[in-house]
Formats: sequence, C-alpha cells, structure tokens
Amino acid sequence: MNDKDAPARITIPQTVLPLPGALNKTPYFISNSPEMVLKSGVLVSTFNGAGKAHPKAHLDFPLSGNIDVFFHHVTNVLKAEKSHTLYLGLAIGNGSDHKVNVIIDEAVSYATKPDSPFTVLNAVLENDNGKIHSGPGDRVMLDMLRGHKQHGWDHSIHLNPGEIKMIYSLPLHVNSLLHPLNGRTGLIRMSTNGPVYLASLSAFAKSSLFKGESKPKLSDWTKILDDSPLVEPRDKVPTAPGAKGALIYGRVAGVAEGSRWTGTLANNAEKNRLTLKPEEMVSFPISTVTGGTLGTNQVQAAPMVMRYSDTAYEAHGNYGVDYDLTLPLFNGSDADLAVGVSFQTPLKDWNTKSSLQFFSDPPDHVFFRGTIEFAWTDEHAKSQRKLVHLVEKRGEAVQPLIELQLKPGELKDVRVRFLYPADCTPPQVLTITTRT
Repeated sequence: MNDKDAPARITIPQTVLPLPGALNKTPYFISNSPEMVLKSGVLVSTFNGAGKAHPKAHLDFPLSGNIDVFFHHVTNVLKAEKSHTLYLGLAIGNGSDHKVNVIIDEAVSYATKPDSPFTVLNAVLENDNGKIHSGPGDRVMLDMLRGHKQHGWDHSIHLNPGEIKMIYSLPLHVNSLLHPLNGRTGLIRMSTNGPVYLASLSAFAKSSLFKGESKPKLSDWTKILDDSPLVEPRDKVPTAPGAKGALIYGRVAGVAEGSRWTGTLANNAEKNRLTLKPEEMVSFPISTVTGGTLGTNQVQAAPMVMRYSDTAYEAHGNYGVDYDLTLPLFNGSDADLAVGVSFQTPLKDWNTKSSLQFFSDPPDHVFFRGTIEFAWTDEHAKSQRKLVHLVEKRGEAVQPLIELQLKPGELKDVRVRFLYPADCTPPQVLTITTRT
C-alpha cells in the first residue's frame, strides 16, 4: 500500500515504556528459512560438517540442557521438485562418547490443511474452551498456552554414542488442483543430559505403483543429512546490521538465545508497582524489532548465536516466544479507578515515546491472530482466568479486553501470557488505561 492510498492516521498521546524483563538464555533452534520448501535437503543443521558432502550446510553447534525448537515451512506442489508428499523431519544425534537421554516435555505441530485452515473470525472472541484458531501458528501457540499435550510424540529418546534418531517426520499433504499449497508449524520443548546435534530436513515420500506413497525412513533422512546441501531457492538476504538503504529482515535459520520473556510491568523505583492516575494511558511494546521500537529503542528480537550467512541476524518476530508478564496495578490516586488492559497493533514507523499512531479505518491486512490469557483476582477474592482470541489489522486500536475496579491505594496483580504466533507481524503493544 502506498502512503498516499493509506487511511488517515490518528495520533494518540500516551506514555510508551520499554517492556521490563528479558529473554531467558535457553537455546532456541529455529527452522524458518527458506519458508517455501520445494526440494529435499537440509533446512537447518547444527551437526558437524566433517565428512559430509556439503559441510557448509552444517553449523557444528552442539546443544545440551533445556532446548526449544520452532519450525514453520510451506510448500507448493505446482512448483515443487516432485509431486509426492513433502515431509519435514527433525534428526537428533548424540554428540558425545556416552549415552544421552532426551526428554520431550512438550510438543505440538499442525498443518494448515486439514488441521487449522485460515478462516475469517471476529476481531475479539472468548476462547476459554480453546476451540478458536485460524492457521497452524495460531493453533500451535494456543495448545502450548493451554498446556495441551498433543498425542503421538515420544516422551523420551535414548541415544547411544554417535546414534541418530528422528524426533518427527511430518507430512505437508497437498492436492495439485484444489489445494496446491500447505504449511506446517511446530514447537517443541525438550531437555538432554548431554550434547546433541539437531537437523531440520525435508524429504519427499517414496511412491510405488501398488503400495502408493510411504513416508521417509531413517535411512532416507540420514542420507539427506550426509549428502544434501541447503535447500534452495533461498530467501532474500538480510541487511547487515548498521548498513544503509532498505531494511530487509530476512528469515530465521539457526540457533537463537532465548525462548521466554518474563517481566513485571512496573514504573516505580522498586519495580514492584505500576502506579496509575485517572485518565492515564501507558503502553509497553511487544516483539519490537530493529527499525520498529515505538520510541523505546528496545529491540526484543532474540539474538542469533549461530546462523547461516544469508539468513536473519536476529529472530525477528520472536515466533513461539512465551511472553509471561505480571502487571502489579496500583491505584495511586484518591478516586476509584476502572483499569483496562488491551492488546493493540500500532503503526511501526511512528517512533516516539509520548504517543502512538493508528489508522482511522485499518485496511484488511491482518498483523496479529492469536490468543491472550489473563489471570487476576476479582473484588470478591475469587481467581479469574480469561482467554481471548484476537484478530488485529495493521494500525488497529482495540478496546480493553478486561477491566478491573481499583479503590484508592489498592493493588491488584494481573498476569498476561501468550506465545507469539507465526504469521504475525510485529510490533504490538500491551496498553493500560484508566477512567474514573
């Protein structure tokens, strides 16, 4: 959209503060480049490249302890190298000379078709039953948010020295006439008691005249790991940090540092209260990126500790990152306050900490679709929990999703939690408003 064709902008005076807290240090294996997969080969590999046909396809970066994994890829049968079903696989290899045990704590993956097609939904819907979602990224993060354990995953994997096994081998089913495109998103949390290597791979199903298609075997996956290069075509090469000209973020492939952001949203010296006054509005940006910090100069994108030279320098968008935020709301006035909490999508190019900009009539361009969880104690000392599914367009300012009554001098904690879904475009803001 050209600026001259864009809707009128609205500038809303308010305070914009950096989001308190920080990412944890958990290694975060991310496979998102190339997003469009049309061939079999290596997507991301932390294996050692020694003895392999294409050593530059391997990052030689062993992982251990707590490890999180995110993957998001699509395919198009009309452009793919073969018409057979494309599979996405994750190989894990023992990187030590002793036995290594792997525990898979949580694991969820869905494909667009048939699991979670993109459907048109109302902007705000209650989602306490966990039934509302649009797209695989949305559904994966919803399941993880609700603590839903998907069936069919191994709980533990035992690896002898040098042994390789598959954590998953998942299909992207397509139909050349009706549904030539399909996508798949997944998120895994695991832990190991020794060093391991991971490799995100793609492979086509084998086909025979009488038996039809069959999924790739372990020997097929290990052959790809040993003999195949990085999958092409590649995505756009990102702009180097500090370089001038158009900013190209690039897609993420490698290991980032940090998969969970925890913080207490406070504005006092002790960092334990968010003191509020009547008719106040304060916002905290979510998932800020280089070139879009909404005046805070805070980039929340996880740094890449290992990457390919033609992929993103940071984990832009923080896909799959678990935001766990505490809001200690304190009425610092002598009047009763109604305190509202909303989740909004302001315009990224407005970088001033004293206001935010929105469109008067946001165009039909979805920037966020996902579920936010709120938890608090009401005026009757009863615990409340509410899940709200949002579909937000670029430049859309929504009304408060919850509202609490605070007497003068009263303090109430609100917990806000969500996992940032794939297919969303940052940044957003968490906004607190007051009225008497």
